[in-house]
Amino acid sequence: MTNGLLGPTTRGHTTTVVTPWGRETYQVWLNEVEREWVARIVTLPNKMWAMPGGREAVKFAGRSLSEAEAAAVRFIEEECVRTRRRAAPHQEGVRPHDLLRREDPLNMTLDSTPRPAPRYPHRLLVKFGVDNPERPGVTANISETGMFIITDRPEPVGARLLIDLRIPDGPVFLGGEVVWTRERHEPGRSLGFGVRLIDRPVEYVQHLKQHE
Repeated sequence: MTNGLLGPTTRGHTTTVVTPWGRETYQVWLNEVEREWVARIVTLPNKMWAMPGGREAVKFAGRSLSEAEAAAVRFIEEECVRTRRRAAPHQEGVRPHDLLRREDPLNMTLDSTPRPAPRYPHRLLVKFGVDNPERPGVTANISETGMFIITDRPEPVGARLLIDLRIPDGPVFLGGEVVWTRERHEPGRSLGFGVRLIDRPVEYVQHLKQHE
């Protein structure tokens, strides 16, 4: 591997995976250096993959751009298998906090009124939070447009949440907004809060269809 100056950066292969802490997008950055190509891996937007100790970036050399890129892609794939990260092909480029910055047009009519959707009683483990999905709860019911989360510490109305929902096929990460809360005990009713979903991954919709 040469230590020459890096030429202009070419953005290469991009993939998004689901990790225990949310979705991450990885991209291969390529530079020509003294008649060879060097590939590096970045967790977008700008976190470079590094060797143990963190002092030097992980690099892959090749005689051509495609050869260097292929070596980096193989490394990403091997790391994903080793750490059990799974691909998220339906939402490439989306990171967890991006889920809280956009509205879901499929969930709204032209007058911005949420369309009703059938709810299904369904108990699933869930974690939620404003910055990180760390607080535990369980769903009471779910629908394509929302859910009720049982917890004795409901989030306030208007809060934007990251939601880590555990379905049988693995974790699904959603974005939602708290629209109402139940903070006082009522006979036959659980404490918790209702969520309007802003982001619904295809895995979540497919899981719902099994209960229709």
